[in-house]
Amino acid sequence: MISQFTPPNLAMSTVQVRWWQSIRWRFALVSMLLVLIATALLAVSIIAAINYYYGVDLSQRLTNIADNTAQRIGVSYAQNGSLTVAVNNVLPATPSQNAQNQDYLLLVINMNRPLRLIYPSYGKPNPGPGFTGLLLALADPSVQKGDFARISKAVTDARRYGRETVVDIGSNTPGSTPRPAVVQPIFDGGQTGNNVVGVLIITPRSAADNTVPPFLETIRIAILIVSASIVALAALVSILFSRTITRPLAKLTSTAHVLASGDYSARVTTNSQSELGELAITFNEMATRLETDVDELRKQEFWRRELIMNITHDLATPLTAIAGLGESLVDGVNQDREDFEATGRIIVRETLRLRRLVQDLHLMAKVEAGAMQPQPKVLRLAAVVDETLAVLATEFERANVEPLNNVAFDLPPAWADPDMLMRVFSNLCDNALRHTPEGGTVVIEARQQGNLLEVAVTDSGRGIPPEALARLFDRFYRADSSRQVRTGGSGLGLTIVRAIVEAHGGTIRAENAPQGGARFIFSIPIAEQAPIWSYTTTPIR
Repeated sequence: MISQFTPPNLAMSTVQVRWWQSIRWRFALVSMLLVLIATALLAVSIIAAINYYYGVDLSQRLTNIADNTAQRIGVSYAQNGSLTVAVNNVLPATPSQNAQNQDYLLLVINMNRPLRLIYPSYGKPNPGPGFTGLLLALADPSVQKGDFARISKAVTDARRYGRETVVDIGSNTPGSTPRPAVVQPIFDGGQTGNNVVGVLIITPRSAADNTVPPFLETIRIAILIVSASIVALAALVSILFSRTITRPLAKLTSTAHVLASGDYSARVTTNSQSELGELAITFNEMATRLETDVDELRKQEFWRRELIMNITHDLATPLTAIAGLGESLVDGVNQDREDFEATGRIIVRETLRLRRLVQDLHLMAKVEAGAMQPQPKVLRLAAVVDETLAVLATEFERANVEPLNNVAFDLPPAWADPDMLMRVFSNLCDNALRHTPEGGTVVIEARQQGNLLEVAVTDSGRGIPPEALARLFDRFYRADSSRQVRTGGSGLGLTIVRAIVEAHGGTIRAENAPQGGARFIFSIPIAEQAPIWSYTTTPIR
C-alpha cells in the first residue's frame, strides 16, 4: 500500500467579498447604468424631435388661421369702414362666445393712439401702450419682460410695415413645450399692400394657460412608461446574464478551494460553451495533471522508503557476512586450506554482490538524469547471448538450471550497444535464475519482426503473479515482498532493462508462458546491411 504523501501546508485565507465588490453586481450595475443613460438620451431626443415638429406644425396652422381671419376682417372692413363692425361680423361678439373656442386665443388691436383692444371686448376700454403685453401677462404669469419686447416689436412691425411675425412666448429650449404666437396685420380689403387697419394676434390656449397640450402630454407619458419598462427589462436581463458569467467563476473558485485543501480529485462541471467553458476544461486538465503529479510524488515517496529499506538490507547482509568471515580469519578459526578457500569464495561472492548493487544504483542514477547514451554497433545477437551465458555459467551451475541459446545465427545483425545489451541479458537471466527451481531451464529465443528483432527470455518457474504484471518494471518494486536476497533482488534490475531497451528505441513486456514460467519479450532495431567483416562478434570466454 502506498503511503500518504502530504503536501506542504499552505496558509488558506478566504476573502469575504461584499455584494457591491462582486463581479456579478458590478457587471449588472454598470449595464443598468449604461442602459439608463442610453434610454434617457433616447427619450430626450424623441421628446425634443416631437416638440420641434409639433411646434413647426402648430406655427403653420396658426399662420393659416391668422391669414384667413385677417383677410375676412379686411374684406368686411372695406365694406362698412369700421374695424369694430368688421370684427363683430367675422368673430363671435361676446367673450363667452369667444371662450367657446377651446383651441386658440385671438386678439384684435386697432391702429389708433392709444392702442385699444377691439376683440374680445371686455366693456370698459383699458388704454395704454403696454395693454397687449399686460393682457398676455395676466393670462400667463410666466411671460417675462423679454417676451413683452418681442410681442411689442411684432405689433409695431405689423402696424408700420405690414409684416407678419411668429414669436415664442416664454422659454424656447429643446425640451420645453412649444408656445408660438402669430402677429398678423389686417389690410384694408384683405389685400396685402393696402393700408393696415388693425393687428390680429393668435396663440394656442395651452400656450396662454402655460399648460401642456393633451397630445404632447400623452406622448410624454408613453415615452416615460416605455423608458421605465426598458430600464427594468435591461436590469433583469443584466442580472440574469451576469449570473451566466459568475456561476462558472464561482464553481472554479469553489473547486480551487477544494484542491487547495488537498483533495485533488475535485473537478469543475459546467455546460458553458464560451471562453469560460474553455477555462473550466483547462482547469480540469490542470487538476488532472496535478493529481497525477501528486500520485507520482506519493509513489516516489513510497519507493524512496522501500529503496532505503531494501538497500539497507542488501548492504547489511553481505557486509555482515564479510565482517564475520574476516573476523574468523583473524581469529584463526579456519586452520586448513579448504576452509580458507571456502571463506575466500564467500567473501568474493558477497563483494561481487555489493559491486553489482553499486553498479545498479549508479546506472539508475544515470537513467533518472537522462544521461544514458547508447553507443550502438552492428553485432550478432547469438554471439552476445553466448558471451552472457558464459559469464553466468557458474551461477547456472550453482542453481542447477540449464541455459538454452536458441537464437539463430543467420538472423539479421542488431544495432545496439554491446555492453548495454549484455546488461539486459544478464539482468533477465539473473531474474530467471532467482525464480527457476533446480532442474529447470532458461530459454533465450529471437525472431525478426519487420525492422526489429524480438527477443524472448523464458524460464520454467512459477510465473508472475497477475497483480504484479502491471508494476513489474517499476523502480524498486519486487514481486516477492519478503525481501529475501535469493528471490527479491534490489528491485532495480528490470527497471534498468526497460530503460536500456527504450534508449535503443525498443519496447519490453512481461507475460506468463503458456507452458508455465515467466517470459520477458523485448525488441531492438535491426542494423542496416553491412559486409560480414564489419559485424562485431565476441568469443565465448
